[in-house]
Amino acid sequence: MRAEDVVYQPEKYWDRLFAPGGHASMITTVDKDGRINAASYATTVRIVHNPVHIAFTTALAGQTASNIRETGQFVVNLPAFERDILEKVRVVGLPFAKGINELDKAGLTALPSSFVKPPRILECTRHFECEVVWTKDWLNRTMVVGNVLGASVHSDLVDAKGYILWDKIKPVAFCGAPYVNMFAGSYETMEIDMTYEGPEVVAADKSVRSYFEDM
Repeated sequence: MRAEDVVYQPEKYWDRLFAPGGHASMITTVDKDGRINAASYATTVRIVHNPVHIAFTTALAGQTASNIRETGQFVVNLPAFERDILEKVRVVGLPFAKGINELDKAGLTALPSSFVKPPRILECTRHFECEVVWTKDWLNRTMVVGNVLGASVHSDLVDAKGYILWDKIKPVAFCGAPYVNMFAGSYETMEIDMTYEGPEVVAADKSVRSYFEDM
């Protein structure tokens, strides 16, 4: 992978780049001194279409939460359903001490971001640079919602309209903590016809096209 092959997408394509709606991810942050932290997450979710907002939850006492409180920025890095990168996702998810750069431990490459201080991860296929909109603490966790400021992708993994090439980008989900080390590919797709006839069909189509004029 080469840094020069990672290209930023126009804002109108950000929503279609974060598909499907939920992902396994690695989230990068920096502390007030600029030290890099990376952590792995199972349920990173796109929650607003336009403008694109992304949410995730993290341990209230963890380094990601601490860094976000200090800087208000993070980057969502989406890996592919491929063994090499998912092995690195597992390493990034280990409980390293504060101040340790997980990217170095996992053999991952920091790629400078253009809109925020935390870096992107070159080996991930898609990156979403975010500023925090709000956080909510409950129990021992905090939920973080960020507004996307810039989104980038390896240039050969999307078409001319910014739609992902599913069989190349290979979205991935984590099966959950009880499964320990299992991931699921999320890139088998099927187009479904509308079998219902009624005014609601026209209304739904009009609503979608009001968000996405370039379909």
